[in-house]
Amino acid sequence: MQAGRCGDGGAEEKGSIGLWVLEMRSVGPGDRARLVLCGGLIKKMKSSNKSEMIRLWICLVGAEVVVFSCGKEEREALLSLNSGLRFPFSWEWEGTDCCQWKRVECNATTGRVAKLDLSCWYCGSTAYEMDPYFSGYLNSDFAVFKDLKSLNLSNSMIVGCADNDEGLKNLEVLDLSYNDLNNGAKILSCLDGLSSLKSLYLAFNSLDASSLHDFETLSSKVRNLEVLDISYNPLTNEILPFIGRFSSLKELYLARTKLDSDLHIQGLSSTLMNLEVLDLSENNFNDSDIAYALSGLSSLKSLSLEDIQLTRKSIFSISKLSSLEILDLARNQLNESILWRLGNDGFTWPTGLQVLRLNGNRFLNKVFSSLTGLPSLKSLDLSNNQLEGALDISGLSILTSLKILDLRFNQINNFVVHRGLQSISTLDVLALDGNAIDGKKLSKSLPTLPSLKVLSLTQIPFKGAIIARDFRDLKNLERLVLDGSSNLESEFFESIGDLTSLKVLSLSECDINGTLPAADWFKLKKLEELNLIFNKFEGPLPATFVNMTSLRILELSQNNFIGNFASNLASLTSLVYFGFKENQFEVPISFAPFANHSNLKFIYGEGNKVIMDSQPFLQTWIPKFQLQVLSLSSTTEANSIPFPNFLLYQYNITSLDFTSCLLEGEFPHWLLENNTQLTEILLRNCSFTGNFQLPSRPLPKIRKIDVSDNIITGQLFSSNISSIFPNLQFLNMSINDIQGSIPHEFSQMHLLDTLDLSYNNLSGEIPKNISGYRSQLKYLKLSNNKLHGPVFPTLSSLKNLEEVYFDGNSLSGSIYRFSAASLMALDISNNHLVGKLPSVIGNLSKLVVLSLSNNDLGGPISTRFVELEDLAYLDISQNNFSGLLPSFANPFLRFIHMSNNMFTGLSKSTFNSSSLVILDLSYNKITSNIQDTILELEKSPLHILILKGNHFSGHIPQQLCQLKELFILDLSCNNFSGLVPNCLGKMPFEIDNSAALGIDGVLPATGYSRWGKSFPIAKAKVNFTTKKRSYTYKGYILAYMSGIDLSNNKLNGNIPSEFGKLTRIRTLNLSHNDFNGQIPASFSNLVQIESLDLSSNKLTGQIPPQLSELSFLAVFSVAHNNLSGETPERKGQFITFDESSYEGNPFLCGPPLPKSCNPDYRQPHVIPSNTSYTDGENCSFVDMFAFWICFGVSYTSVLLVIAATLYINPYWRRTWFYYIELVCTNCYYFLEDHILLKFSNCTTS
Repeated sequence: MQAGRCGDGGAEEKGSIGLWVLEMRSVGPGDRARLVLCGGLIKKMKSSNKSEMIRLWICLVGAEVVVFSCGKEEREALLSLNSGLRFPFSWEWEGTDCCQWKRVECNATTGRVAKLDLSCWYCGSTAYEMDPYFSGYLNSDFAVFKDLKSLNLSNSMIVGCADNDEGLKNLEVLDLSYNDLNNGAKILSCLDGLSSLKSLYLAFNSLDASSLHDFETLSSKVRNLEVLDISYNPLTNEILPFIGRFSSLKELYLARTKLDSDLHIQGLSSTLMNLEVLDLSENNFNDSDIAYALSGLSSLKSLSLEDIQLTRKSIFSISKLSSLEILDLARNQLNESILWRLGNDGFTWPTGLQVLRLNGNRFLNKVFSSLTGLPSLKSLDLSNNQLEGALDISGLSILTSLKILDLRFNQINNFVVHRGLQSISTLDVLALDGNAIDGKKLSKSLPTLPSLKVLSLTQIPFKGAIIARDFRDLKNLERLVLDGSSNLESEFFESIGDLTSLKVLSLSECDINGTLPAADWFKLKKLEELNLIFNKFEGPLPATFVNMTSLRILELSQNNFIGNFASNLASLTSLVYFGFKENQFEVPISFAPFANHSNLKFIYGEGNKVIMDSQPFLQTWIPKFQLQVLSLSSTTEANSIPFPNFLLYQYNITSLDFTSCLLEGEFPHWLLENNTQLTEILLRNCSFTGNFQLPSRPLPKIRKIDVSDNIITGQLFSSNISSIFPNLQFLNMSINDIQGSIPHEFSQMHLLDTLDLSYNNLSGEIPKNISGYRSQLKYLKLSNNKLHGPVFPTLSSLKNLEEVYFDGNSLSGSIYRFSAASLMALDISNNHLVGKLPSVIGNLSKLVVLSLSNNDLGGPISTRFVELEDLAYLDISQNNFSGLLPSFANPFLRFIHMSNNMFTGLSKSTFNSSSLVILDLSYNKITSNIQDTILELEKSPLHILILKGNHFSGHIPQQLCQLKELFILDLSCNNFSGLVPNCLGKMPFEIDNSAALGIDGVLPATGYSRWGKSFPIAKAKVNFTTKKRSYTYKGYILAYMSGIDLSNNKLNGNIPSEFGKLTRIRTLNLSHNDFNGQIPASFSNLVQIESLDLSSNKLTGQIPPQLSELSFLAVFSVAHNNLSGETPERKGQFITFDESSYEGNPFLCGPPLPKSCNPDYRQPHVIPSNTSYTDGENCSFVDMFAFWICFGVSYTSVLLVIAATLYINPYWRRTWFYYIELVCTNCYYFLEDHILLKFSNCTTS
């Protein structure tokens, strides 16, 4: 039973019956409808009239049948469509009354759906690949919408329509633009039964000439069509005769349809008599008089001829279009000379023209003199022309109705007017963006525009300073916009109080520095919006920054303001929006500065300092406002601060962000209970403890929850999460102390696309059905837990996954066949996987990042695996892979990590990638010729080459110097021999472009690969030895490292002096080789060097004393060489090096070695502070160092004196040798008689 409309307007009376209605019925959606339907009776009813009261009662009761909400059939059809589109509207469609849903409007009389917007600009091109329920065809689901009048299906990947006998008989507007209806037959299938259709939009559907005859059939199906848009389809002029059959058309859009002449256009004049709007832009009419062909369209009011190569003859014919009100002639290479010549020939503009667009042409400064005869013109666009210098605007005085003038992006520097012309009094809006305005002349130009209300001066490099006082003659100025302009100083604001009429003031991105002046801000009583974002203001807000009582929007973000703004905000009582992100404000956690505000809804304050209140009682106050957005992800100097109590009284919050605020106490569950409109809650790194409990009632609008990096304990919710958060898309609970297993109920959360539970204590197996059949799960991270069991049954069931991170668990089993067509990143490193790498990996055609490191995988590498076209990052290190490395066919591969395996050689042309940045083959058993490998790498932008711990031999090839972008080279622990190429010292060994290296995990787009996004595991990393320790450099720190390690080889010859040119290098290790010669003095130029190891070689000569000037040197070793002379002066960093840096060089002397370089130097004996003279073991008063010096010198002296004496005196020499011979003879016989005889007797016995 349907109740009709019961009453209409009349005299209003507020009687008791109205109160009765409001008391008896709560004003919900359905009740609002009943009051609308019967409101007329309430208005005209007289309380004494019993019959009127009865009629009202009948109306209300009867209306009970027709509730203002869509029926079950329509609601289920909408939910079915949403499901087919992969749930894009789920967070907009909540509740049982679909008439209250976004994108849905209902008929106020019948309560049925009347307008439906299913445009899906973010559904993606694979929207229908996953679900056959909505396979790109409109089906019978739409037939239930009997009262539907408007349907928008733009960009919904529609390819056709299923048969529908009933049709949408009441549909008046249908938008099918941006779909794939590329022939007329597909369109016709969608238009059956649409007898009431008035507007049809088919732009961007790739329709072509093959569809022409279908338009003839189309005209018979939709006879009442008034609006037709077939723009951006290559249909040519042949479409025009068929369009002429739509005799009811009022608007026709044919932009870029490959029209190239006036063929068939003139014929439209006789058929489209009601046409008012025509768009022919971006076609080619360079040989046609298109305006003459259109002259028969007597009703035409709006004509767009943008970029059609308009001819002079055609411009002249525009005079014949007498009914025109809007004319677009943009981008047609017009100039005033053409208009003057046409004027001399009798050309006149249509007198009723109100809007004229001439942007993108070649007009010069005298353009205004050619714009005569336009008494009704209200808007003129001359942007992107060739106006320059001082522009004479006297000609504007003849445009007596002009309100809007657009002069953007010319080269104007100021205005001039003829003497006697006082002003141009009608102009309201002036846009001068992108010109070259002279600030000194600006104040003299503006008084001629006294009625100006809006002035836009964005992106202008002002010549000369401008100040607010320059605009004081504009008494009606309401909106002043200077965004992106330069050469503005803080002095601009000193006279800001003169602009009392301002409602909007915006100076964003103007690079203004200094403090905000203490000007007369309080005089701006009408100011509603102030925008100072992205400048360099510093210091506190001035004390005069108060009493702007109309200010609703205040944006101070991205500056360097400091201090507390409490005194400033107290008087800004109309404030609705306050943005102060990325400053150094001190924000009291109580939010007491906002206590006087009743309209505040939006606070954006991330990147400031949250502080404790000086007065604890300020923590408890009841706010007058109800916030919608509170974003305060900031830092705090306190270990923890109390949670703001004023939030206890907030019930309308949709977005809450307290990231990194270190709030104390347990997780505030009441926030979820109180704020049912929440869409996101971000409480990352807040130090919350306790459990995360689900609220007692559903939160259907919430899409994002991030409670990571807290101290949340307990187990994950085992039930109800899918019903409490039915539309949740993002859940991050990583870096907590959550235990237990992963609940199976995640499989019922169809909209969840990001799930991060990493860095917890979760145990058990990963549920095979962690996400359901229609799952949209794309990002799954379970890293660093205690999960065990097989992993690939889970991966096999998740069809839409793009990123998977299971690293750092105890997962086991082997890798077998699985299907993941969308997978872009897979990290299952640091587990216990075994077996070989199957060729099925080669089926992952979209894979960009793969990490299998630190498992027990083995065997050879499949050639299918290295053919992955999009693969950019590969890490299979610390496994047992063996055999030859195959040839990598992927030209986009950037990172290869294959260390700690058992590879024995390289295939021919192993590295064909022209994008390779890091190659790490360390600690394998590779014996191949390195020269061939280096030749292959010449084409790549290689930054890091690690080949340590292999069996490479032979000379280091000269071709290595062709790797100009190399900044880390490690060839240590091999069998290289021969000389080191001198050219290595001529390489820069520094990084120029850290973004190209990918240190932040962002892989830049290359070729046709699907890069351009960040992958956590894809950050560049390398293990490199420096300062005698091995470090892993990863991420941004890698950009600060550079070095060469050639240690533990058999290299010989001199160390190239060219190495001293490596001024940016930080570590150089040439130890354990056979280098000889001297240490190059040029090493003193290694100003950035931190570690220099030349130990265990055959170096000779003196250590260059200039090395003591190296101020960053932390590790230095020349031990175990043949160096001689004095050690470098002990100053700077060299005072930190001990004896171990020089040991093993017997001819070196000087501190810190015990050997002195000056024999006559007596080093003072320093008695240790803990030595006691009464200690029996340390009671000697003899300086042993001095003793041995004296003894040695004396002994040597005696020997020298004896030798000299014997040499000089022959007698003494003969006597000396006689006694020496006698002593030797006596000793010999003594030994023979006493020692040797006894030894012989013992042997005999």
